[in-house]
Amino acid sequence: MATEAPKSSHNSNSGSQRPHGAALAQSTERKQWKDLTTPEKVVTATKTTTNYAVIAAGVVLVGAIGYAIVSELFGSNSDTHIFGDALEKVRHNEKLADVLGAPVKGYGEPSSSKRRRNRRIHSQVVLDAEGKEHLLMRFYVEGPDNEGTAHLEMIKNSRGDWEYKYLFVDIPGGVRPAQRIFVEYNKNAGQPAIEDK
Repeated sequence: MATEAPKSSHNSNSGSQRPHGAALAQSTERKQWKDLTTPEKVVTATKTTTNYAVIAAGVVLVGAIGYAIVSELFGSNSDTHIFGDALEKVRHNEKLADVLGAPVKGYGEPSSSKRRRNRRIHSQVVLDAEGKEHLLMRFYVEGPDNEGTAHLEMIKNSRGDWEYKYLFVDIPGGVRPAQRIFVEYNKNAGQPAIEDK
């Protein structure tokens, strides 16, 4: 009989563990929609809607950031595109090729760090008295023989495109006298063309 007493205490321990394990198994099972009560359906629908709304907002935000980056880097009215176009005009100017030498490099504001490669191109958009937008930009050019500071002004026309008013490079004095070489000059920039009137 002494052997039966420990057996019954063992059964009572295993019996108390079963309901706990069964409760854990039940809590991890998902109920079907038809088995949910009305308050549970409301909570479940709200959670699902919130999750989808957060995901949709994230997708929209990532899309907007992607669009902004692509339009800034590759758009025809972006500072990056305008800088590249102006630098090409400077490189193809014969007078500047004689003064600067070839190849000509262009870069933004000087930096105290020689390791810093990306230098900010100084530009700003201002409005004139007539409400027209003017883009002002300054960057630096350098060749093997000399260096200079390029300045440009562009005016937004009626079609929303930028037109050069001027693009020139100031070459500092030194061995040669200081000079200003115009690459582009258009006194009618921003004015409506004859066919637009």
